[in-house]
Amino acid sequence: MADHIPSPVEPSPATTPDETTPVGAQSLSSSSSSQTITNDSEPTKPTAKSTHRSRKQQREDDRANWVNGKRPKGYRTPEGREAAEKCKNYKSGVSIPYLTHSCKTYEGVLKHAILGAIRSGGLSYGAKALVNLCLGMLKVMKGKGSFLTVAKDAFTGADALRFGSFFGMFSFLWKLVNNGLTLYRGTDDRINGAIAGAIAGLALFIEAPERRVTFAQQMFIRSMQGVYNAGKYRGQFSFRHGDALLFAIGSAQVMYAYTMHPDTIPKEFFQFMVKTARVPAEALAMNRTRVRGFPLDLKQVRAMVDRFNPTALTLETVANMSETVEALPCAGLHPWVDSCRETNIDRFVGVTKTIFPVYATLNFVPLVVLRMKRLLKDPVNVLSKTTFNTLRSSAFLAVFVALYQTQICTHRNLLNAGWKLGNSKYLYWLFGLVSAVSAIMVEQESRRAELAFYVIPKAADSLYRILYRKNWVKGVRHWEVMTFSFAMSLVMSFYQREEQVLSPFVTKMIYHILGKN
Repeated sequence: MADHIPSPVEPSPATTPDETTPVGAQSLSSSSSSQTITNDSEPTKPTAKSTHRSRKQQREDDRANWVNGKRPKGYRTPEGREAAEKCKNYKSGVSIPYLTHSCKTYEGVLKHAILGAIRSGGLSYGAKALVNLCLGMLKVMKGKGSFLTVAKDAFTGADALRFGSFFGMFSFLWKLVNNGLTLYRGTDDRINGAIAGAIAGLALFIEAPERRVTFAQQMFIRSMQGVYNAGKYRGQFSFRHGDALLFAIGSAQVMYAYTMHPDTIPKEFFQFMVKTARVPAEALAMNRTRVRGFPLDLKQVRAMVDRFNPTALTLETVANMSETVEALPCAGLHPWVDSCRETNIDRFVGVTKTIFPVYATLNFVPLVVLRMKRLLKDPVNVLSKTTFNTLRSSAFLAVFVALYQTQICTHRNLLNAGWKLGNSKYLYWLFGLVSAVSAIMVEQESRRAELAFYVIPKAADSLYRILYRKNWVKGVRHWEVMTFSFAMSLVMSFYQREEQVLSPFVTKMIYHILGKN
């Protein structure tokens, strides 16, 4: 029976206490092991602060996957979120579904194009007529017309009708060709957008010849902006403050044309510059005469200053002036006041008051037409911000004008003091550059690119006309339509697949006017 008595179970080496280990240490070790098991089985709950930090870090990690830390447009919609999540690398372009429209038959494509043309034409006609009405009301307030005449010209004039017809035809051709190619080829890609944009650009023939150049210049600049942003997002090139530099160079060329070649810029734009700068156009012509080495006609100088209520010092200066004076003195630039400082302060205040209604129209009309929901949602904040931006833009132009004239007056005063500075025509280009670099910093950074894209086409057109006059370049018939078609080919190609490389202004305008493609 002894053989059947089980032997006592020997403890395993892993559980056998070390003979050299004190009893207290064994108890402490057992307690630590027990505590460790307890901590592993029941993890501690995170505090509210740590939860907030983890969520914030998660949002930052999520934003890091998007261009410039911003999610793509349409991300908040379920369709947009689904499409965007499929491709975190939004730099290469993701077509957000809210921009697309499916046409399964050619009849559906034609119907969609016709309805889109009616919508686009009506919307653009209404917006243009409303802008013309607001600008016309400024004339009515000054007693230069009646409300009925202004309203008739705004809504039945050729300007608004051409504008609406142009956008309506562009929308029709764009939708017809783009969706037709998608249906025919069975794919929706950049090629469809490029071909459709180029063909739709032919709608520019509807516009007046003098307006075609403006459209071509603006859209060419916008297309180049898209090319630059596409390369920037891909890490190919980047240039900080490039918009400010473009504005400065363009403004320098425009101011050079304003003083030396006024016939190379649009007549209305030159008249606006003369009115804003408050320098007589005759004074600019007399200064050009001296720059080119011809003597002044003192009788014409005296007749000019007599029309502006001249001061006694002005009359004395003109009476003692030589026909070969190096530069037209300040007495001919502001004959109604002797102090250069006083006249420049007056220019700053006057320009601010004059340009404020214009900027108010340009800022508030798009707000009412395109962003009514945002205005109704938060009217106080939106209106106050728009008003502040209007004041800031007005101050920007006032600083530009006052600073440019200050440099002119300083140049004249140094000449009178005996400095041998000369009166080179390139000085006026340099004065424009300095004024632009300083004034652009007053404007909000988000608008600097828009200002650059406004002035660069005018500068390029002026430079082209100067070179053409010297027979350095040749003219091409309908070049503005060809340029516009090329630009719209690029723009609509980006809009089709990579809309984030276009400026928000262009994207919103295309989407609100053209609607779904």
